[in-house]
Amino acid sequence: MKTGLSTNVLKARRDSRIKNLSGSKAFIEGSLKEIKVKCGNPNCRCANGEKHTSHILTRKVNGKTKSVYVPVGMVKEVEKWVEEYRKIKTKIREITEINEQIIRQHVKVNRAVGKNLKHLNQQQQT
Repeated sequence: MKTGLSTNVLKARRDSRIKNLSGSKAFIEGSLKEIKVKCGNPNCRCANGEKHTSHILTRKVNGKTKSVYVPVGMVKEVEKWVEEYRKIKTKIREITEINEQIIRQHVKVNRAVGKNLKHLNQQQQT
């Protein structure tokens, strides 16, 4: 992210990114994984090693991985939800970086103003 921009420019960039969030669609946190499974039927092809393809959505909850089975008919939709979440997460990260710059700039300005006031007070006293 560029530095040296005015606070007003930074706030305008932040606000436009926040506005972009309002156009977000359905989303879900996690990763969609394709796995191979056995169904348990002893007469099925998977009993001989040719496993079935299945999908799960995984995410961390309190440091533990949680999984949710995703039905075949929902795989494409869930892929879109996961992608939308990643886009939103990127936008939030950008907003955070801009806000950090605004904070740092505020500190610099306040220090500069304080130094100038101190310098003016010293000049007035002499």
